Amino acid sequence: TPECLASFACALNDCFDFAKESYKIGKVAVDLMKKYDVVSDCAPFVYLAVYSSVALLVEPYQSCADMLQRGYEFSMSKGDTDLASRNLVLMVQNLYFGGTKLSVLKKNISSRINLETQRSHQILLPFWLIFEDTVFTLIGDQEMLSPNIEADLTEGGTVSSDYLDFLCHQRMQSSYWLGHYDRAKYYAERKIRQGLLKFKSIVSEFYFGLTAIKIFQRKGKKVWINRTEKSIATMKKVAETSEWNFQNKVNLLEAELSSVSKHIDNDEALEKYNKAIEAAKWSKFIHEEGLACELAGFHCNRVGDKTNALNFLNRAKECYNEWGSRMKVKFIDNEIQQINNTAS
Repeated sequence: TPECLASFACALNDCFDFAKESYKIGKVAVDLMKKYDVVSDCAPFVYLAVYSSVALLVEPYQSCADMLQRGYEFSMSKGDTDLASRNLVLMVQNLYFGGTKLSVLKKNISSRINLETQRSHQILLPFWLIFEDTVFTLIGDQEMLSPNIEADLTEGGTVSSDYLDFLCHQRMQSSYWLGHYDRAKYYAERKIRQGLLKFKSIVSEFYFGLTAIKIFQRKGKKVWINRTEKSIATMKKVAETSEWNFQNKVNLLEAELSSVSKHIDNDEALEKYNKAIEAAKWSKFIHEEGLACELAGFHCNRVGDKTNALNFLNRAKECYNEWGSRMKVKFIDNEIQQINNTAS
């Protein structure tokens, strides 16, 4: 049945070496569902299984979000609010990965929380609250991540592995964006310790690699360079099946690694940063385009190239403004001001 094939594709998807095979099986499940006109019966589960993990390694995040929207619509037509909610939360997550404007995400999340609080079974409400905390912080509606949600991540807690994985993933990204690199490191290591850093949470690997560079810059221990090299190897593997989703991440990790090299080649580092910027732009990842510009600006400032530093940081500001992150715009403004002050 389509459901069985979709389930098998998901199980196979946790192994790097079977990404292409799992995607093919997942697509067969979708095609069979359509061919034998059982879409209304199978769609909620099949779309959820295939486009929440399997297809992410091949198709653009934005396309996967569109298909999860279909899964949500079919679920609602059947009256299956549980599967509808699961399709929707993963659709919004893919929109986030794809650089959708934060104001759009905020609207989706707020309306969903209002609906979830009215349900007798609020299984997914904690996921929406975590997401709300992330988006509100990035927008700048609140200055820090909520300590109430933070309290749920305690040793010996009774939270589910799915909830813990989602919480760690969101917290790691948020902490990195906020510049709290020790916290980002904590959540990444917590994911690994719990066995949660699986193939389906590949974006976490990207942020762990970036965090490791920041830790290395402070502590100078080669173990953090090794950690970033491991992240690069992982991202290269997934970029083989989806250049759209992952090539910009490979380029940015490599640029950051070049920037902290003992024998730094400034031209080589700049070339990699520019590749990362262009790849993110090509994929319409406005947030990661901004991040690549930001990190390129920091690199130029470190090597004494104030002009290019300001150029890159102003481009980052434009990207963050388009993304809707007042928090990052304010941060970049402060960085620009500091460079101008030292140059005068």
